Amino acid sequence: MVLKNLLYILQSEGYYFKRFLSFAYAHPAWWKLEKRQKIVWTPKACLLWVMTAVIFWSIAIFSFSIFNRQGLLMIPFLAISLPFLMGISLMLIYPIDYILKKKKIDTAEKIISSSNIKVVGIAGSYGKTSTKEILASILSQKLAVIKTPENINTDIGIANFIIENKKQFKENDVFIVEMGAYRKGEIKKICRMVRPFYSILTGVNESHLERFGSLDNIIQGKFELPQNTRDLALLNLDDKNIRKNHTRFSLQKSLGISKQETQNIYPKENFQGLEFRWQGKKFETILLAEHNISLILLCAKIAQKLSLSLDEICAGIKNIHPIEHRLQPIYNKHTDIMVIDDSYNGNFDGIKSGVQLLGRAVGRKVVLTPGLVELGSKTESIHRQIGKLYSQHVDLVLIIRSVMTDHIIQGLKENNFTNYKIYETTQEAHADLGNILQKSDTILFQNDLTDNYF
Repeated sequence: MVLKNLLYILQSEGYYFKRFLSFAYAHPAWWKLEKRQKIVWTPKACLLWVMTAVIFWSIAIFSFSIFNRQGLLMIPFLAISLPFLMGISLMLIYPIDYILKKKKIDTAEKIISSSNIKVVGIAGSYGKTSTKEILASILSQKLAVIKTPENINTDIGIANFIIENKKQFKENDVFIVEMGAYRKGEIKKICRMVRPFYSILTGVNESHLERFGSLDNIIQGKFELPQNTRDLALLNLDDKNIRKNHTRFSLQKSLGISKQETQNIYPKENFQGLEFRWQGKKFETILLAEHNISLILLCAKIAQKLSLSLDEICAGIKNIHPIEHRLQPIYNKHTDIMVIDDSYNGNFDGIKSGVQLLGRAVGRKVVLTPGLVELGSKTESIHRQIGKLYSQHVDLVLIIRSVMTDHIIQGLKENNFTNYKIYETTQEAHADLGNILQKSDTILFQNDLTDNYF
């Protein structure tokens, strides 16, 4: 059980040993943390589990055979050293892992290159999954579409998906690929595999700053997609970092899109969605936040390149379903409480968009959040900004304690805001909502899932 929990941490950190080691020793009770997810028992995970167990017991048995009972004193030391032992296992299997991974990626590349499917790549610090779902809804009005599922957006995850569904690449017209990254070069590797014909860059901000090291590294990493697009790259010019930096890069063919191209943006009452006009036609969507209009336009331009009519695009936009955990409205008619679930949001731009949306609420405006993660040197300043934002637009702030809590409170107090409550755990906060919330309240869950643990 202890070894299993350790393996869960390593897998959750993307097998990055430095981050894994830092987490394990920063949380002395890592062996009993309550996990949000489950281990995915891949061959790599199974091999790591077996090798670490073999190394542990081999050292323990050897110590006992040499020092008899005194050798048993090695067991507590070995237990403390388990993260290092798993790291040794990780290094030992690296050559095998590299060869098998390369073989899978090469196989996936051949499947794509032997088909006539048009690949659309989507990258950005935020909005990737929403854009993928929007684009799939629109293109499905005319074309057969396959897309990467849920949050599968790494090279090996995408390769596995392609291999497992290889027959569908002969039967479908378009493959929509969500591309994630924690380092420069990772999106470029995915592009080499799937060779995107079209691409969408949704936005760039400090999300995963801790892993990338700097905002400029993030910008360079995200722009690897438009740089490696075979035909047209669509850029969201409503995002300041794209707008300021896109001329730095050599792009074969690109087009900037902005919601300034639209007219008559109208939020419907009771969080029922948005209306707007574009190219002389009225569009309706159940999506709530105005930043989604930028994403919709990016997708609409791709659709036009693929010969969809405005009527087909309009129908696809109207058919978009609420996207789970991304500003998803959930109304309880018995309590007359509206929940806006934005628990998968992990960036400051999303925080601002959610608070702007909360401003449409008629009754009390409530936020539940633990803050954001992986902001590196920007952690304090961004969370103080979050606190200030809440103090100006929110009636009650519920905070799940984390290392970011003091910074949020500092931002609240700078505007003399004192109507907040702190909870030690997510479960404690959720259990108390029945006592806190009142009729006609609207509560916004912001980044309720900050990591892989409660």
